[in-house]
Amino acid sequence: MKCIILAGGFATRLWPLTENKAKPLLHLKDRPLISHIVEKLPRDIEVILSTNAVFEENFKEWAKQFPDRKLKIFVEDSMGDDFKKGALGATALVIETENMDEDLLLLAGDNYFGFSIEDMLARFSENPLLAAYDIKDLNQARKFGVVVAKDGKAVEFQEKPDQPKSTLVSTGCFLFPTKNLKDIVHYAKEKNDDLGGIFEYLTSKGETVDVFHFEDAWVDIGSYEAYLQANKDLLKNRVIEKENVKKVGQNQFHGGVYLGENVEVKDSVIENSVILKNCKINNCVIRNCVIDENSDLSNLDLSYKMIRQGSKIEK
Repeated sequence: MKCIILAGGFATRLWPLTENKAKPLLHLKDRPLISHIVEKLPRDIEVILSTNAVFEENFKEWAKQFPDRKLKIFVEDSMGDDFKKGALGATALVIETENMDEDLLLLAGDNYFGFSIEDMLARFSENPLLAAYDIKDLNQARKFGVVVAKDGKAVEFQEKPDQPKSTLVSTGCFLFPTKNLKDIVHYAKEKNDDLGGIFEYLTSKGETVDVFHFEDAWVDIGSYEAYLQANKDLLKNRVIEKENVKKVGQNQFHGGVYLGENVEVKDSVIENSVILKNCKINNCVIRNCVIDENSDLSNLDLSYKMIRQGSKIEK
């Protein structure tokens, strides 16, 4: 079995945080989101991370954290949103280029999932398998691909429906037996960005699609609100500090707070926020914010803001 992690999107909805950084490299709790994913994978599975030329060097630098893993950076030739292959197209490109001829674990690189990959693999047999999460809210289900399941089998799919028939949503975690790789390549020629549609295509051919229903944590990092909530949930009201954090004067920390390497905080209040490395925070109130690297903030009161890398702001 091989694993493809899709990490080629440009995530414009999360700018400025993703202006110079791929979404899977966004900080989550105490390390990049993509690190959480790779650490869950069995060590005998080769990982192919599919990205674009813009983020190639960023991922190669990140991959140095895993010197003992079978980890390959596969680069498609897209330099912007208008030229990208699409999720399914990128998958098909890897399958064909790598002459893949074994079972495939396919993961979206912008999803955090709490379940055990081993548990999902144990559910896998001769049928395609998708991981599904009960979001328990029909209004929320409208934002995702909805799965209608019966006795552990998918009987219907709805892509971001106005009237969902279920609160069970697809989570960007899929397993395909070798026999279905040619189907992915074929369908991608028609719908290169319709990742969920491959399952409708397979069922239309008479294939059975199994459903792995899990109740562990899952977050699709599709918006700033989702990203902020994911950090809050994983930090669990803790303050996590990396090396060489310097705290001076009267500071208050509330909720979940992350302070990256070489952060300096002086006379400030920080609540449910992420402060990345080499930032200086002086006499500020920071609530529900993400402050990107190398920023210098003084005398500010900020709530629900994303601060661009290298910003220097003083009031």
